[in-house]
Amino acid sequence: MILKDARLFVADFVKGEYTPDEYATFLEWLQDASIDELGIIADEHEALFEQWSLPAVTPSSEWVSQLEQRLDEQETLAPIRKINQERGWMARNPVWVAAASVLLVLTGGYFLYNHSTEKQSETAGRPVGALYNTFSVPRGGEQQAFALADGSKIWLNAASTLKYPVDLEGAGRMVELSGEAYFEVTGNAAKPFHVKIKGAEIEVLGTHFNVKAYEDESSSKTTLVDGAVKVISGTESIQLKPGEQAEIVYPKPGVYAPMKLLKGTDIDYVLSWKSGDLEFRDDALFTVMQAISRCYNVEIRYQSGIPDGHFTGNFSRKSNIQQILNQLTHQNIHCAFDGKVITVMH
Repeated sequence: MILKDARLFVADFVKGEYTPDEYATFLEWLQDASIDELGIIADEHEALFEQWSLPAVTPSSEWVSQLEQRLDEQETLAPIRKINQERGWMARNPVWVAAASVLLVLTGGYFLYNHSTEKQSETAGRPVGALYNTFSVPRGGEQQAFALADGSKIWLNAASTLKYPVDLEGAGRMVELSGEAYFEVTGNAAKPFHVKIKGAEIEVLGTHFNVKAYEDESSSKTTLVDGAVKVISGTESIQLKPGEQAEIVYPKPGVYAPMKLLKGTDIDYVLSWKSGDLEFRDDALFTVMQAISRCYNVEIRYQSGIPDGHFTGNFSRKSNIQQILNQLTHQNIHCAFDGKVITVMH
């Protein structure tokens, strides 16, 4: 990789259009990059930061130490000032401005792709010291697809995050999902694929399935398109067949809620988000407004509590908010919108 390629990678990185191999090549290039080249990459990232309004992130301790060592090797520079972790960034040394910007590229972007060391016990389901990457689609973002090193393909919905190991095979093909994703998993009988979600784990041999498991929802749903998956929650497990869905209702304290097996699920309805649509079929109004909030990055408020009503309708993600509110009005669901907040009137 040369500087031109590195600059192109940063642009692809921010758009989420890159592969793990491209990311690894970029990290390798950074090891030999000059201070001038680090500065150019920093300028590139700064321009993207302003364009996309990227969130502030904290660099990983691993890359902080590596870049400190990397910059200390520059003979013409004064000794490097160490990052103040409590303050979150660094002293305003011009060299560190460049270095920190590169760290920001490494640890965050419009789609967050974090390269960090996570040390957890085997009982938590992760190998000790495994390196993990994170791919995210933010609230208001459009669904995105990418491929893992084993050839498996994943589509992520808005407000969703997938964490996966850098060494996918070595870590047992275990990924972690918060949000909604559609999986096309490459089969490997010797190493089943695993998806961890809130309160459960999904075991896969090679198949197509959808998982909806947002942290702010009271249930998760795993829907099988073809092949076979097993959903495990506590001491329970359900083996799904195509067209079946396993629903986990997260219990209130002291209340036991077993998994539910739902047959004859409408796959087109479940996967409507993947085609860029928002489809609802007699869904509770709260569920409808949650989906609108994620897809359009708006806040939802209720003037007099959450109504008991339900809604049926289909929206294109290309529709603007006002078009959606007009459809809600046709079903006697009245809302006010001020540009940032939708208020459900009654």
